[in-house]
Amino acid sequence: MRLNVIFWISAVAYILLALVAKLAYPKLLPKLEWDSLLYALAFLGVLAFAYSASERIQHRYKSAMYLAVLLLMPSCLGWWGLLVALAIIVTTHVIIYFERHKVEDNSENARWKLRIILIAAVVILAIVPLVFGVIPLLQPETRYSSLRLLYLTAGYFTVAILAIKPDFKVFLIGEAIAIVSTFRTVGIAVALAYFLKLVQTGKLRWDKRNWRSYAILAVVFSSVFAVFIIRYYTTLQTYPEWKLGFSETLLYRPGVTYTVYERLFELGMPWGKQAIIFSVNPKGYVGALFRRDVGYTYTLFGQPAYDFGILGLVEAVFLGIALADSERRRTTEVLAVTFMTLAVPIGLDTFFLSAMAFFAYLAVEVERWRKSA
Repeated sequence: MRLNVIFWISAVAYILLALVAKLAYPKLLPKLEWDSLLYALAFLGVLAFAYSASERIQHRYKSAMYLAVLLLMPSCLGWWGLLVALAIIVTTHVIIYFERHKVEDNSENARWKLRIILIAAVVILAIVPLVFGVIPLLQPETRYSSLRLLYLTAGYFTVAILAIKPDFKVFLIGEAIAIVSTFRTVGIAVALAYFLKLVQTGKLRWDKRNWRSYAILAVVFSSVFAVFIIRYYTTLQTYPEWKLGFSETLLYRPGVTYTVYERLFELGMPWGKQAIIFSVNPKGYVGALFRRDVGYTYTLFGQPAYDFGILGLVEAVFLGIALADSERRRTTEVLAVTFMTLAVPIGLDTFFLSAMAFFAYLAVEVERWRKSA
């Protein structure tokens, strides 16, 4: 199975869930807007076309595009964004340098050292908010502390570790971080990266006699379910007026996020507002648009529609090409599919676009070197 199938299924399923939610909660959610639905389907169609056409584009042109995105996108956030962009580019070329000069016998040793460094970073990042008492599981109000972002960073580092090797202990650490922080994003990302890597390495075999694969799947889905249960609990603690049950909330959430996308579509057409992608806090910016002091997610299609209107379909071209190129390396393939799947409900921002450019640029440049060596 190609890993990107997970992304395509997630994108279509999320749209269908949103439509069902609108039918199930007509008093809570506005009626379906057909023009925004057509735009969402067109976005996926353009993305699929760009994915299939990626191989026809010369590598040097794609590398230039990825490098431009890596440099310009974070730089739009300010001087610190420029520093981050330069750090990403330098890191990319350091990785490529070691790819060029590593001895094959030591490659496994190098990956082991990288995993140790990343695991140490995960532990340190997760401990800092704990030390300062930011424990959303026990104190739901701390979900809005700036230190909570350290949990999110630790979660993404965990995803990187799992993209290198499917380690069950690391998976459990990642899910524990998700439970303590109540970050559903972390829980889904860690579980998805672990699942994708198991599929990629052939450690999941769909054989009736292979009970181990089904046991692993049960643990993965159970951990994600636990994260959602805990997040629902913290929602009730934070918003006592919340009336929907757990299962109702699961269906209602996609409808809300999709409705946010519909409003962004209305505001952004035809040529866009150019604001979300250049915002330091994109979810907070979207929340402010609706006069709320909390962040709103806005689906994969929300940011392109609001920022660039019709021209937002160009982002679909970029994402399709980047997804195809990321599949040239096993590690970047897992990372790219994980990030793209996450972006379906959450929405795109500078971080997601820069990450996709990084994965694709690294994969393309390493392959270019290998072909020229």
